[in-house]
Amino acid sequence: MKNIYFIIAALLFLLMLTLPLFSLGSAEREDTKKPTLSSTTTEKKPNTVIVLNTENGNTQEMTVTDYIFGVVAAEMPMSYEDEAIKAQAVAAHTFLLYRKAENADKNYDITSDFSIDQAFLSKDELTKKWGEKTEEHTRRLSDILNEVDGMYISYESKPILAVYHAISSGKTESCKNVWGKSLNYLTSVESIGDILSADYLSTVKISADDFKKAFKNKCTLPSKSEKYIEKISRSKSGTVTSIVIGGKTFKGSDVRAAFSLRSSNFDVELQENNFVFTVRGYGHGVGMSQYGANYMAQQGNTFSEILCWYYKGCEIRKF
Repeated sequence: MKNIYFIIAALLFLLMLTLPLFSLGSAEREDTKKPTLSSTTTEKKPNTVIVLNTENGNTQEMTVTDYIFGVVAAEMPMSYEDEAIKAQAVAAHTFLLYRKAENADKNYDITSDFSIDQAFLSKDELTKKWGEKTEEHTRRLSDILNEVDGMYISYESKPILAVYHAISSGKTESCKNVWGKSLNYLTSVESIGDILSADYLSTVKISADDFKKAFKNKCTLPSKSEKYIEKISRSKSGTVTSIVIGGKTFKGSDVRAAFSLRSSNFDVELQENNFVFTVRGYGHGVGMSQYGANYMAQQGNTFSEILCWYYKGCEIRKF
């Protein structure tokens, strides 16, 4: 019996010695776990941007300066005026700030998908795009960006949703008519310079058969192609807000997507069993027109005047 008691006591003594070791090991493993960029959380540093590549799911961290450089270089031609490029840079920075606030709880700040965020080109991609003018364009764009470094567009003391597009129809579109959400600073304004663009008008011809294929699973089309489209409703800016096809109501953006039209501001007519779309402008039409901004710059307007024209009731601030 004494041997049994001795064995039990020895086991208890060993257990007391090893328990703290097990606890320490667990704490060390927990403390040394390093969250990766693919995890649900990551550390976000000031003056940096974490970009999510929507094609492969990877993220890339870079400085705000490098990001804005890549966006402006991708979004606006270097043939445009300095003041227009400045306006683009401030709009791009503001859009980034807006997205960073929206994505504060995510492991990225903004995505690489230009259809929902902004286009971006790396330095290697820009070298291919600019060729022998790479050094000249890099120096010029860097100087321009330095002049507006840290500036953003503010409405009620907050960065705005600074969306922009290539060419308007001659009037920009209100946010409500395109995305169903009203924002006081994204209303329709005149942008008359856009009608001077060589790319203002575009034409797309769709055969009746291709039209039918595009909508056959979405509605019931009548036998005669001239009756496919029944009614079109527009905003004051000309954007097709609704279109009745085969007895069903669609948005203009649905038709734009179906036939890769440049915008949702279009006329359509049937010609020899082909639907011919005449399209005005390029893009969603909301916010700043890039071509219109360049036209205003050519007329002597500053970047701040351009931005305050397209984003009503806003002011330019600097960190």
